[in-house]
Amino acid sequence: MPSPNIWIAASDNDIQSVAHFLSQDPTSVNSKDENGYTPLHAAVSYNHIPLLRSLVRTHGGEVNVQDNEGDTPLFVAETVEVARVLVEEFGAEVGHRNGLGLTAADTIEEDEQFPLVAAYLRGLETAAITAGEEVEGVRGGATTYPKPPLGISVDLSAVEDASETLPPVDDTLRRKIEQLATREDFDSEETQKELRSLVTQAVHDHVLDTGEEVRSVRPRQEGGT
Repeated sequence: MPSPNIWIAASDNDIQSVAHFLSQDPTSVNSKDENGYTPLHAAVSYNHIPLLRSLVRTHGGEVNVQDNEGDTPLFVAETVEVARVLVEEFGAEVGHRNGLGLTAADTIEEDEQFPLVAAYLRGLETAAITAGEEVEGVRGGATTYPKPPLGISVDLSAVEDASETLPPVDDTLRRKIEQLATREDFDSEETQKELRSLVTQAVHDHVLDTGEEVRSVRPRQEGGT
């Protein structure tokens, strides 16, 4: 059954329906439902990365488009993999603040559901500020960010469906990740290996040891009619 609108189509990864809506109205790639929710928000929230890339690269989707609360798609990222695509490939603004004055890292941290995503974004903020760069929403300007840790998406790919139920990253682990992100040899093989080890251990401690399969129970956002 065809999706009733482009927002539900993007949430369901119904590529055929998304293509149909875009062929009817190319501007709908950035269209908003009654809550300001866009197809990009939907694709990011449900980790539909190929669809996200198509919406941005082929159809002109705005990576920093805001919903009614000022949240960009980065605010609804639920895996490090999709957050990396937004930041590294498309230049999403890590320091953008929503209507409540919160960054994506602040919001995700408060929700306490996706601690690895929060730690990843917090590490980027810390690294940029330590390097003396201006961070939009933090010091008022824009910035480019250091490359995220190599290999993390591979380490996390096996637990994408379980990440929403992880407990918060403890302060010790968060500090270790942030400290590594600020080191001058951040891109060195040794530092990357150490960072991968920290994240892998966090995944092992919080997910793999539970022996339980965890599925997302996040309600789908229904778009307009």
